[in-house]
Amino acid sequence: MTDEYERQKATRQQAAREWRPGEPLPAVAYTEEEDVLWETVTAKLGSLHEEVACESYRRAAEAVVLPRQRVPQLAEISSVLTGLTGFHLRPAEGTVPAQRFLGTFADSGFYATQYLRRPESPYHSPEPDVLHELIGHAVMLGDPVFADLYRRFGEAARRVSAPAALRDLVQVFWFAMETGVVYEGGRPRVCGAALLSSVAEMESLDKVELRTFDTADIVAQDFDDTECMPVLFAAESVDHLVAEVRRFLTRL
Repeated sequence: MTDEYERQKATRQQAAREWRPGEPLPAVAYTEEEDVLWETVTAKLGSLHEEVACESYRRAAEAVVLPRQRVPQLAEISSVLTGLTGFHLRPAEGTVPAQRFLGTFADSGFYATQYLRRPESPYHSPEPDVLHELIGHAVMLGDPVFADLYRRFGEAARRVSAPAALRDLVQVFWFAMETGVVYEGGRPRVCGAALLSSVAEMESLDKVELRTFDTADIVAQDFDDTECMPVLFAAESVDHLVAEVRRFLTRL
């Protein structure tokens, strides 16, 4: 099974490596087992989203409708995003270097992998997979406010040149757009893509240390993205998170 998984992953990475802008996005022949994995995980995530996802995500999910019984192709979701907020998806071989990954947002582009997480670890993936890209990022990119914030991160990534500034930018992106939390109705609600696409992360939200969303504290906080997060930063609201991030980005 491991050999077959690695073979499928390598094939999809090769297709992404060979893709050039302007070409149709690569189509992937997902297996029946992968479709079952997708269906199993999205069903569990869907029930958790009703409980802990922020209102912006739930509203965007009504516009960016992902199939529940099969793994969708990047092309079909990309066209939906383009119609909603102007964003489009690009195939990624794997983890993209930070400055290129973030900088692409300025052109309304988002690099997304096309392989699925390992079947033995369905509820938490230590690396970005198509489930994370689509359920986490793509849905949030369907929200105009968050799409604008992604673009602002992209513009900042294009501006910065000092390694320290890039590191700070990555830190704030991680704790805002990947593992962001906001309060709604007096309760913490998830808005970050890494949390929204992880059953394990959302189920452990009540055990996490929630700190006040402050970018000065965020840039000083170490993190390990291969494990569930022990510390997260919660903003007073989506508007508060957006305002704090914009203020940080204008200072870079």
